[in-house]
Parts: sequence; structure tokens; C-alpha cells
Amino acid sequence: MEPCFPIDTKGHPIILVGLMGCGKTTIGKELSRMTGMPLIDMDAIIEEQIGKSISAIFRDEGENHFRALETALLRYIEKTVGTEKGSVIISTGGGVVIKPVNRELLRRIGFTVWLNVDVDTLLERTARSDNRPLLQTPNRREILEKLHRERTPLYAEAAHLKLDSSNISVRDTIPLVHEAALEFFA
Repeated sequence: MEPCFPIDTKGHPIILVGLMGCGKTTIGKELSRMTGMPLIDMDAIIEEQIGKSISAIFRDEGENHFRALETALLRYIEKTVGTEKGSVIISTGGGVVIKPVNRELLRRIGFTVWLNVDVDTLLERTARSDNRPLLQTPNRREILEKLHRERTPLYAEAAHLKLDSSNISVRDTIPLVHEAALEFFA
């Protein structure tokens, strides 16, 4: 299928950030289909390279180790910017913004879009998910509220665009990201 919304990103990625359940992967897949740009899912790459699920990495090596893996992957991506490999869409893990170096890398590497979603929507979207290590608790709302409160300023620092997508469908989100990316890369 021919892409219907091509974007000339000048070799730089479009990067999607936000809390777990905000739609990074879903929107990334649809944006990839519509633009013809490949999607890189950072969590999937780390799982493939390490040979363990994210949950297993958290359990066996801890969150700090996982965050170091994210940084290493972002540094690798930074080295490929300006090449054909740079023209991609990147779906990050929800906590990638925790480390200051990652926030700097995200802003430098490409066009970073923060998919901001309210806690009620996140609860609904993650209700049946058992592969999110930080939500392996009886009080998911409390955890999501805490993460939302703590990470909001970090996402704001890392992102070029904040897109409130709690009440916007994927279909309606894609043109907003596309239009903003066209303006950013103009």
C-alpha cells in the first residue's frame, strides 16, 4: 500500500513519548502505515537484544539497568540520524524521560511528540495488561497518578509538541502529528 502522508524528516525520527497506555505503539503503527516510515519500538528492540521481556529485565536486573539500556539505544539511534535509518518513527518506553540525558537525546535526535492522556483513560487502556512491570500492584490508579504527577514535567521538557489525546481517536491523532511534523521539519 502506498503511503498517503509522506513526510520529509531530513533523516530525523518522529519520536512518541508518554505514559504506558497513552497509545505510543498504536499511533506509531498507524503513522508508520500512513507515512511509509518504519516503526521502531524501543521496548521490543531491548527485549529482542537482551532476550528477556521488560518485566524480566526489571525483575532480574532492576529498573536502573533497564533505563541504562534505553540510554544506550537512544545513543545508537543518535548516531544513525542523518542516514536513511534516521527516517523512522520511534515508540519509546513510558519511563524513558526519567534520565536527564535521555530527555536531552530525545530533543536532539528528532521531533518528539508527547501523547498526554489522563489517568482515567490510562486505567481503562491498561486494565487487561499484565506485561507492565510498574502496574503489578493492586492499586493501579495510585501508581498511575503518581507516575503522571512525577513525569509530566519530564515529558514537557523532552517534547517539542504536547498532544492531549485522552479523548481523541487514533484516526484523529494521526493528522495532528503529521501536520505538526511537517511544520517542524519545514
